[in-house]
Amino acid sequence: MFGLVLCPTASAVRRGATARAQRGITLFVALIFLLIFAVMAAAALNSTLTSGQAIGNMQWRNESIAAANDAIDQVLSSTDFVTNTKNFTAQVNATPYRVDINGDGVNDIAVTFPAVSIEGGPAVAGPQCLRYSSVPLMKLNPTAPNDIGCFGSSAATNSGLGSAAATGTGTNALTAGQSICANTEWVVPVRAADAVTNTSVDVMQGVGVRVFISDAMNSCE
Repeated sequence: MFGLVLCPTASAVRRGATARAQRGITLFVALIFLLIFAVMAAAALNSTLTSGQAIGNMQWRNESIAAANDAIDQVLSSTDFVTNTKNFTAQVNATPYRVDINGDGVNDIAVTFPAVSIEGGPAVAGPQCLRYSSVPLMKLNPTAPNDIGCFGSSAATNSGLGSAAATGTGTNALTAGQSICANTEWVVPVRAADAVTNTSVDVMQGVGVRVFISDAMNSCE
């Protein structure tokens, strides 16, 4: 009894080898595409995280600026920063302004006076007076509530009254004097710091204040 044995032909062998090669190439291409998609997904995730962090940083910065401006408003609501600058600065730095910026009942941001240099001067903490100028009587309105206190009194060193001066013709004329007030220019630098987000922002506010000339001379050295 004879058995029939079929031997693969050369063309069949070649077809099998080609099919295996095609499957290998397909797998390789699929791996390449998977790698590309993975890189694209990682880049998209990183971009999303970076954008979220940038938005968060901007929000925290804006919150700190808002807290600094709120503290500046509190500083300017009183003349203590003009009449008693050093003690006022020390008190604020010892007990900073605290602001609940998001309304959750917790004070989030502390505001203090940093040491800064203004117009090339030494670094000093607290409000700094840049300059002052006395207010002439001729620029005051006797009927204006803000000007009445600048006309002086008999007890003041500078009463605000005019003084007699001799003229070339021998007659006396009353020259306009200075009032007991002065216009001062200030810079109020503050630093708002959020301990939770580690955000720190410095804000400077310029302001003009009218004070007694004696206070101006003491504060604007």
